[in-house]
Amino acid sequence: MTVRSMRCSALFALLFMVACQSAESGSQAPGVGAGTGGSGGAGGVAGIGSSGAGGAVAGAGGTSAGGMSGGAAGMMIAPSGGSGGMAGAAGATGGSSGSAGMEAPPSTGCVGTSLLPLPDDPKLRGPWDVGVRTVTIGRLTVEVMYPAEPGSTAGMPEATYDVRDWLPESQRALVPDANSPAVGPIGGHLYRDVPIDPAHGPYPVVVMIHGTSSFRIASGSTNVHWASRGFVVVAADYPGLGLHDQLASTLECGLPVNGEQDIEGDVRAQITALEATSGPLEFLKDRLDMTRLGLAGHSQGACMAALLASLPNVQIVLPFTGSTAVSPSTTLKSIMWIAGMDDTVIGYNTPLIGNVVCPANPLPATSNFDAYTQSAGPPEVKKRLVGITGGGHLVPSDLCQKNAQGRNAIEEANMDMVCGINSAVIIGLPALFDCGMISLESGIEAVNYASTIALEETLHCMDRDAQFEGLRTALPQVGDYQRED
Repeated sequence: MTVRSMRCSALFALLFMVACQSAESGSQAPGVGAGTGGSGGAGGVAGIGSSGAGGAVAGAGGTSAGGMSGGAAGMMIAPSGGSGGMAGAAGATGGSSGSAGMEAPPSTGCVGTSLLPLPDDPKLRGPWDVGVRTVTIGRLTVEVMYPAEPGSTAGMPEATYDVRDWLPESQRALVPDANSPAVGPIGGHLYRDVPIDPAHGPYPVVVMIHGTSSFRIASGSTNVHWASRGFVVVAADYPGLGLHDQLASTLECGLPVNGEQDIEGDVRAQITALEATSGPLEFLKDRLDMTRLGLAGHSQGACMAALLASLPNVQIVLPFTGSTAVSPSTTLKSIMWIAGMDDTVIGYNTPLIGNVVCPANPLPATSNFDAYTQSAGPPEVKKRLVGITGGGHLVPSDLCQKNAQGRNAIEEANMDMVCGINSAVIIGLPALFDCGMISLESGIEAVNYASTIALEETLHCMDRDAQFEGLRTALPQVGDYQRED
C-alpha cells in the first residue's frame, strides 16, 4: 500500500551547520609499513601516519654494520585518506632497498564479496575514502555515497554543502554568507564524483529516509561512516516531507512545493534505479549486491523505514527515533533501534506528540520502546534497542550545531526572518528542535558504533558478537541497551 500525505513529524532539520574541520580522534586506522632489516640487524619500526593520512613512513632497513639488504616490504593497510606503508628503506650501512609492499588480506565477509580490512572498532572510519555523486532519479534528488577507488581522491578537495540550498529559493539570500558556512560530514574524507572501488565488492546498499523538515544530508556523518566501511548509501530529498516543502506550504510563505508525499513510491523508485544496468546510477554497475538491502530512517523517516521492511531483499531496518513497529518478512534478519532517552518529540518510553505521524503496524505504538517491543524478534529476527543518555530527538543526526555567531538553526532563521519557521508543522519548528543535553560528537559516536555493527553483522556476514557484548563498555553514553538475539 502506498503511503501518502502523512502529516509533519517532529523534526526540524538544521539550516546552518558549522563545518567540523577536524577528524575524529583516532577515526582512521593508520597504514602500517613494517620493515625487516638486512642480515646485519632488524629493520626499523614502521612510521605511523597521522589520523586519516595513512602510514607514509617506511620501516627502515637494518642499522647494524654489515647489513646486506634493505628492509622488507611493509604490509599495506591503506586507510581512508592515505596509502599503506612503503617498502622498507635500505640498511644504514649500504644494504639495497626493500621490495614493494604487499596488500593485506581482505576482510572475511559474505560469500562472493571482497572487502578491504575493516577495523574491529566500529567507531573508527573504514579503509576507504568516500565518493559522492548527486543524481536525479525521477522526481528525486539523491546523494549517493560509496567506497572510493583507492588513490582516486589524491589532491581532490573535500565535498561540502551550502545548507541554504534547501530553503525556498526566495529565502536563501536572507541568510548572510558569514552565518552559513560550508558544511561536510564529521571526520571529512568525502570526495565528489570519484570512481567507486572496482576491485572490491559487490557492496550491499542502505536506503536512508530523512525526517520531516529535513533533507538528504542531515545524517551525513553516519552515512559517510557506513560508506567508508563498504556500503553504498543512497539518501534522497523526499518531496512533501523535506524542509523546502514544509516551509513553502505554510500560509506565511505561500510558495510552490516540490510534490506530494509518496515515500513508499520514492523508495521503490530508488531501488529500481539501483537495479538498472543503465541510467543515473550506471557508474555503480556490477558493484552492488541488491540481494542485501538495508532501510534506515530518522523520525517520520524511521517510521516509514519500519513500515517498508517487507520490501524485497530488505535484511535489516534501522529506525532512528520512531514509533512504528517492524513486521516480519521472508528476508528480514535484524532490527537496530537507536534513540535519545530524553527525546521530547517521540518519547523513548512515554507517549509524546510526535507519535501522531507514525502509522500503526498493525497496532499503534506509543514510544520507541513500545515499537521495539511490538516488532518482530527471535528466532527469525535479531533485534536491539540502544538508548543514548541525554540524547534528544535530533541525536541520530548532524543537526545540532551552532554557527560562528553562537546561534543554532532556529535562532539564525528567526534572526534572518526566514518565512514559515514559526508556523511549519502546525506548532512551529522551534518547538520541535530538540538536541537534548549530549554533545554532537558523543551522540554520533554512539549512533555510528551501534548501527555499524548491526549492518556489518547482517549485510557483511561478519561476526560482531564481541562488539555487541562490549557495547555498554565502549559507549558510556548509552543508558539503556535491550537485545533479543
